[in-house]
Amino acid sequence: MNGRKLVAFGLVLSFFLMFLAGCAGGKLEKGKNGPQKVPLAERETEALDINALTAQWAESSHSNILLSPAQRDDCVLCHDGGAFAANQSEIGELDRDFNVSIDCRACHTGRGVDLMETGTVDIPSADNVKGGTGALCMSCHNSRRVGDVKDAERSAPHYSSQADVFTATGGIRAEDFNYGSTGAHAGIENSCVGCHLAETKEGFASHTFKVESVQAACGQCHQGITETNLAAGGDYDGDGDKEGLQSEVEGLLSLVAEAVKEKTGGGEISSAHGSVVITNANGEEMEEIPDEIYQAAYNYLLVSSDGSLGIHNPTYAVQLLQQSYKWLTGKDVPGADRKQ
Repeated sequence: MNGRKLVAFGLVLSFFLMFLAGCAGGKLEKGKNGPQKVPLAERETEALDINALTAQWAESSHSNILLSPAQRDDCVLCHDGGAFAANQSEIGELDRDFNVSIDCRACHTGRGVDLMETGTVDIPSADNVKGGTGALCMSCHNSRRVGDVKDAERSAPHYSSQADVFTATGGIRAEDFNYGSTGAHAGIENSCVGCHLAETKEGFASHTFKVESVQAACGQCHQGITETNLAAGGDYDGDGDKEGLQSEVEGLLSLVAEAVKEKTGGGEISSAHGSVVITNANGEEMEEIPDEIYQAAYNYLLVSSDGSLGIHNPTYAVQLLQQSYKWLTGKDVPGADRKQ
């Protein structure tokens, strides 16, 4: 662990000790100065392996601060743990001249507690989303910018746009298709938290925020599960093989990317400064992106940045990519089973 991480580790440990009850399942009660933590019984506190929990956090992406966005207005709200807790969206509101990562206080004090208690959150693509304690996660893990073919700026989805896919509200839709959603996933109690903070063998919620034990995260619904790439309901990418869902989504992403390349004479999909970028075979940016290319590129970036390869919402991810291909090429994915 380097020096910067060691300092951060000491900081988060001190906050963890202050808000131990919240991290380990303590009860929240209203107090004179806002939600207050009710400490766990002493024997329960002693049984918790604090070092193991904070070590998980120290190795997670949340402990690594991205300084560039953390030093910008608006972006600081989700890239600085203290700013998030205090609901501060401007650099000038900070009472310090340095930034901190997403530490204990971000989730277990202030705004984090409020979001977990209310269980609802507004995201760019939908208002009043019900996510239980996962509403906290959705408040930052969303697209930031809603895709719209009428948008002259050709806005791109922000990285880590999981909420838009999970809720089946993000992306640019074809007007003549009725999109669906995987209801079983949408009905998971506490949404993101229900799977990404599964209980560890040490007896506390995982703070790597990754699905490291598929059985712990998904086993309650998927009996005997050993991997996330479960068999898909069809050959959605038309390659002649009915593979795992994640493999099918990977295939669809490749098909959309190849279709964009063919349509633009070698164009590549990327994003920069919040906008979709299409470059030609010579690396030159396309000055004006046609609607059908923008729609396909936006949806490609949305599903890619979600990171789950369809797991968060299998039905919606497959439909979004299949319909993007159709709008771009004028035909269904050749040889594929359509996701209805």
